[in-house]
Amino acid sequence: MRENKTAILGGSFDPVHLGHLFLLHCAVSMTDYRSFLIIPAKVSNFKQDNRPKATDEQRLEMLTLALSDYHDLYPQDKADISISTMELERGGVSYTSDTIRILKEELGVDRIGLVMGDDHIEGLPRWHAFPYLKDNVEFLICMRNPDGTCWDTLPEGLCYKKLEPSDVAPQSSSAIRENVSGRGDYLSRRVGEYVRANNLYI
Repeated sequence: MRENKTAILGGSFDPVHLGHLFLLHCAVSMTDYRSFLIIPAKVSNFKQDNRPKATDEQRLEMLTLALSDYHDLYPQDKADISISTMELERGGVSYTSDTIRILKEELGVDRIGLVMGDDHIEGLPRWHAFPYLKDNVEFLICMRNPDGTCWDTLPEGLCYKKLEPSDVAPQSSSAIRENVSGRGDYLSRRVGEYVRANNLYI
């Protein structure tokens, strides 16, 4: 029987930027996953006091535009990539562990990869229900920090794959929100046009 496997990329995507797209590209080009879900959080567990500035609808529109930009930027990537609204529809705080349970128990996904940057390694033990995640997820961790020191804090017993691109992606959503006019180059073409047209983050 063919294994049902899917990798997910979650986040607030407020806004989605070139670093997110590069992260996705690394996962597509450096792993054997061919099905990917981009899942915007309703409210991030670690940003409960810092809700997204863009509305849910605006974040979804930016993600849709970003996917078009992705295919332009990485036309060689062959994967089934879609956007899931499951966390937005669920409401409340978005816990990755709840999403994993739904994918496994309700949608029948056998193997789940979780795409993330190595800047999240140190905080992994603080993730909600981390023992469950450690038992049920393959962490697809892309290098973002050139010095590599964050890998010293990798939790013991973690099932992971280290993705090592030749370049690192410096973009961050917080930097864009703080200075959108000076960080416009962090956004893909269609997303940048959308942000400007809707006067977001000013």
